[in-house]
Amino acid sequence: MKNNELFHVRPYKKTDIADCATCLYEGFFTSPINEEDRAFLQEYIQVLLEKCNFTFVAENDSKKVVGFICGKYSPEFDKKLADTYVAKKHYGVWFRMFFKFYLRMYKLSDVFKTQFNGFFAQLQERDAKAFGKCDLELVALSSMVDYRKGLGTALLNQFLSKAQADGADTVQLFTNTLASYHFYDKRGFRQVASKPFKDGSENQSLVYEYSLKERPL
Repeated sequence: MKNNELFHVRPYKKTDIADCATCLYEGFFTSPINEEDRAFLQEYIQVLLEKCNFTFVAENDSKKVVGFICGKYSPEFDKKLADTYVAKKHYGVWFRMFFKFYLRMYKLSDVFKTQFNGFFAQLQERDAKAFGKCDLELVALSSMVDYRKGLGTALLNQFLSKAQADGADTVQLFTNTLASYHFYDKRGFRQVASKPFKDGSENQSLVYEYSLKERPL
């Protein structure tokens, strides 16, 4: 599907995993990384994608994947959709990744490890109680700096079109004030919950909701 003159959005393929890991890195980290760091990010993103029901990627005109977006359906909305996964699960990767991560067995570079620990701590700010019942959760939107050229919008439009076609009424997502939360403000998402970070800073974790009932077909 051609979303604009710069990006082509299509369903994820297993051969996209390395590019998706690069998108995650370029979307959230600034430190240099070595091969060990890159291998860890690839395992991390593979586990994330396999937990989601579907993923779309965006290609630039050079056919390089420069962004991705994932969705996870609620079983209360549609059990069949919630049990359908586009990415095949590789439970050995799941087990190895979590085992090595929690036992601190990855040999990450110090500078990347510091940044990743901060990134992971932000994820822990998510309060499950803040999520009301919704049909579909937008699990991750990660991209390069190309998002300012319409990449994020192209991915989000494809995501919302699929959700609408599948009969979902609501979409929710978690973000925080350190991220580009204004992106969602400008695209019809409504903030439904907020909670201060546990570290006492002025940052907040946020929950946004989008009503597909109000979206034109």
